[in-house]
Amino acid sequence: MSKDAPIGMFDSGIGGLTIAKALLQRLPMESLCYVGDTAHMPYGDKSPERLKAYAVGIAQRLLDRGCKALVVACNSASSNALDEVRDLVGPDIPVIDVVQPVVDAASLHHPHGELALIGTRATVQSGLYERLLSAQGLTVTSRATPLLAGAIEEGFHNGTISSAVVEAYFADGWAADKDALLLACTHYPLVVDEICALLPRRVAVLDAPGIVAERVASVLEARKALSSSTAPTRQFEVTDWTQSFADGAAHILGTSVDLVEAPWPEVL
Repeated sequence: MSKDAPIGMFDSGIGGLTIAKALLQRLPMESLCYVGDTAHMPYGDKSPERLKAYAVGIAQRLLDRGCKALVVACNSASSNALDEVRDLVGPDIPVIDVVQPVVDAASLHHPHGELALIGTRATVQSGLYERLLSAQGLTVTSRATPLLAGAIEEGFHNGTISSAVVEAYFADGWAADKDALLLACTHYPLVVDEICALLPRRVAVLDAPGIVAERVASVLEARKALSSSTAPTRQFEVTDWTQSFADGAAHILGTSVDLVEAPWPEVL
């Protein structure tokens, strides 16, 4: 496969664009094909079976686009459907999730630390973070924050995210004595300033987008698959066109986005 083939990436909505932005900053010569599965948004309240069906369907779409690597830019999908995506893709195309790189970074920077974690119900109920972090000698207290991703998706582009939604999840101080906070949803970095304002300065908040982008770079470098293109392409698709996605994408990426609607061939 050509080194200049695109990197494929997907999420249920705009959250994965936090990973896309970090990736394009880290690897500006790479082409990108991003799919936001807005027809099935949010992923965080879906069953594992549904998440597997959606993730495999989009992974096949990205394979059909000729992508040289896939980034599962969604914690809910990474926690519940990663094995199925890797089984579909096979060994020749790397699949990078958003869980393991962050776990590795937490272990490196906070060995034997006590961590706090917020994520969707699907991510928290999977127990994946807890198992991986425990295996590396860390302890974690997790809290599902089901209203947060939807509030960000609808209001980030025009600043209408209610501070009360963010504050409600930290009002009891449950995370204040931890060493670090993991934002186990790719939407959450969009309100990281609001979250940090509710925590003591000593509580570190891991930069998940930057961590994942660095992992993608290292994987492609190890495979000698980094692009040297002087004219990379950027393609953004949604399974259901929404104004909030179009506005949010432009706000996150800092430029207008030519958004293409590519619906599912059938309703799942």
